Amino acid sequence: MANMKMTQFEVSRGGAFDFSNCARNMALVEMGVKPPTLRSTGTTIVAATYKDGLVMGADSRATAGNIIADKHCTKVHKLTESMFACGAGTAADLDQVTKMLSAQLRLLELNTGKKARVITAVRRAKQHLFQYMGYIGAYLLIGGVDPTGPHLYECSANGTTMSKPYASMGSGSYAAVSILERDFKFGMNEEEACELVQRALQAGMHGDNASGNTLNFVIITRDTTTFKGPVIPEFCVRPEPIDLDYKFKPGSTKVLKQKEIKYDIIERISFLLRNERELLGYGQCYHHPNVVYQTDQAYCVDYA
Repeated sequence: MANMKMTQFEVSRGGAFDFSNCARNMALVEMGVKPPTLRSTGTTIVAATYKDGLVMGADSRATAGNIIADKHCTKVHKLTESMFACGAGTAADLDQVTKMLSAQLRLLELNTGKKARVITAVRRAKQHLFQYMGYIGAYLLIGGVDPTGPHLYECSANGTTMSKPYASMGSGSYAAVSILERDFKFGMNEEEACELVQRALQAGMHGDNASGNTLNFVIITRDTTTFKGPVIPEFCVRPEPIDLDYKFKPGSTKVLKQKEIKYDIIERISFLLRNERELLGYGQCYHHPNVVYQTDQAYCVDYA
């Protein structure tokens, strides 16, 4: 992109596309300005349905290149009271896309007087992302419970969507989906679904350096929504330090040599004015712009 030249006509012509920012960015690169580093969520996100609802979860690590940029990144985003979205991709894009969806769904509920359905959020997300052809780095798992039951959808950055009983996305999804494919079964209860999602997330954290730190879960049913987190996986819990007594008793170490260094206090802040010092009978002071030297045991500072 930086090597491509754009004519003045291509930059300034009207129409549906405006390339002025592209020309600016290429000019900055030619001047040697380094573009900012994008913060990626790295990520393992997992969701699974069960007979009464669904469980969604994610890790909390965000990376900038090979650096851990944030250990407490929020990847479980609330859309409505009974609908959430887990995000993988670029952290800033995910925050803005989920905020936009949440605002649109809330306005829809206020205008219609009914709860928004999961397919509505999926439709709005895919229409928005498709316009940018994948340049918005937002990969979403959108799930919730509406009057038609629990639903889970996978939405890619290019607008492709798919309904699934379980799903995983992100750089750690290869390890996580192997756990889901092996252990998922229809008709699970809430405890089994939570345990499955947690094991899938831990597998993703084991197999991916960009996923880690803590886990966050949301359990969605028809009547309630329960958020759990942050949960520290068992393999991340540090062992308790061994309590050893490193304090030595007085006299345990023999003193071989002792040297006493005397020092004088030559500066002390005082709020006494000149006339107050004279009335109180303080000793003679020798003044310096920054340091006060004194012959008596009393100390003073001249602010005159």
